[in-house]
Amino acid sequence: MKQYDLALFDLDGTLSESGEGILSSVRKVFAETGHPLPDEKTLGTFIGPPMYDSLRRCGFSHEEAENGVEIYKRHFIESGIYQNKTYQGIPEVLKALYEQEVILAVATTKYLPFAERIIKMLDIDQYFKFIGGATSGPERRTKAKVIQYVLEQFPAVSPERTVMIGDTKYDAEGAAQTGVHFIGCLYGYGTKEEMTVFCPSAPYINHPAELMGYIISEGA
Repeated sequence: MKQYDLALFDLDGTLSESGEGILSSVRKVFAETGHPLPDEKTLGTFIGPPMYDSLRRCGFSHEEAENGVEIYKRHFIESGIYQNKTYQGIPEVLKALYEQEVILAVATTKYLPFAERIIKMLDIDQYFKFIGGATSGPERRTKAKVIQYVLEQFPAVSPERTVMIGDTKYDAEGAAQTGVHFIGCLYGYGTKEEMTVFCPSAPYINHPAELMGYIISEGA
């Protein structure tokens, strides 16, 4: 039996191991703009949230952050985008959920054209009914706005029958703000401590294969 009718997947740190490509492009932003490069711990926080927000937290003005996003996009599309691979077990889980007729969609704050290209490049695009990503402007920059946008594409499915699967506090916060369920992925880039602030009673998994037990009941 399906526990959920609609499963929303984050991209970076949930479907895709993408840190190397993201951070190599981020370093080039700091090099080109002359801003001091943050330490490795701070750089790690760039994986997940919108790039604009991360740059602002590192002292970029609004105009500098907007310019930094464009620099990031240029370098990411040239090289960083190719430093992506699915986590072990993800293709098999997606295939199994698809065959159980769970509607699958992507909800990511990654710039939509990049997200679409990565999903296709990873050869998992056939499983997804819809890919929701961020716009270049502020209209759809937060995770909650992306989740809400994806939900609007499936008006027959209620938030109560929807689960967001992600690896950072931004995914957990977005799920809490939109009223959907949440499953936290501890194999990604976030921490359980950060996610439980927003979704304390959610299940947390160490491997993609564990998803099946939470989305499809055994013996169904």
